[in-house]
Amino acid sequence: MEIKGEDFLVTFNEPKAAVEFFGTIRLRDSLDYKGISDLLEMACQRVPGELNMDFRNLQFLNSAGINTISKFVIVARGRENLHLKVLGNKQIAWQAKSLRNLQKLWPKVAIEIS
Repeated sequence: MEIKGEDFLVTFNEPKAAVEFFGTIRLRDSLDYKGISDLLEMACQRVPGELNMDFRNLQFLNSAGINTISKFVIVARGRENLHLKVLGNKQIAWQAKSLRNLQKLWPKVAIEIS
């Protein structure tokens, strides 16, 4: 499954147990992010064990997008058998700070910024 916008692509790669983000996401509000929220929820239900969220190719995510990801982490922490791994790119300034903040919502989230 994928969600495609003018400047972005979000895909769920089930064999890799990964949701991958590409481009620049600047949607307006939670209603505009509903497709991405639904994709994340579907991925969470289909993947037993570890789900990877790969932001390494995402150049920008606005505050509404960060809020959407944060809400997903809050929902995901309630799933007993799910482990969440977040992959970021240290070359992209917003990722180190914003992605690490997800651990404040769920300390068991594994964060890899490389």
